[in-house]
Amino acid sequence: MINLPVLLLSAILLSGCANNQLVTENGSNTNLGYFSDALTCNQSTTQKTKINVPTGGVQTVIEMPIGYDANTFVDCMKHEGWPVTHADPTEYLKVSTDCLQKTQGTENMDENYAACVKRSRMNVDVITDK
Repeated sequence: MINLPVLLLSAILLSGCANNQLVTENGSNTNLGYFSDALTCNQSTTQKTKINVPTGGVQTVIEMPIGYDANTFVDCMKHEGWPVTHADPTEYLKVSTDCLQKTQGTENMDENYAACVKRSRMNVDVITDK
């Protein structure tokens, strides 16, 4: 006697294995996560200073951003495995920040961010560890 639930489950599993279009689409996207990694690296480069502000009878400590460390941004992008520039790190950080602002909220942020960086007149090369 044929067990109907087992047969149905087998048919579903086989059809899922036969049509792996979703797997190949994600595998072919080389810019997957580029925007989010650049945003994280950009946020991690912020240099801050602590300021004591009197509020009533107590002191409140507020962290104020005072600038960005471009070398930290380059190191972070290298660590994440993304293309980095051999040019001035400050210029690379500026281009990245501009591209992050332009592509934030767009439909395909990773692809749009990658295209924006490529459109910049900066020479970006992939550095691999050997």
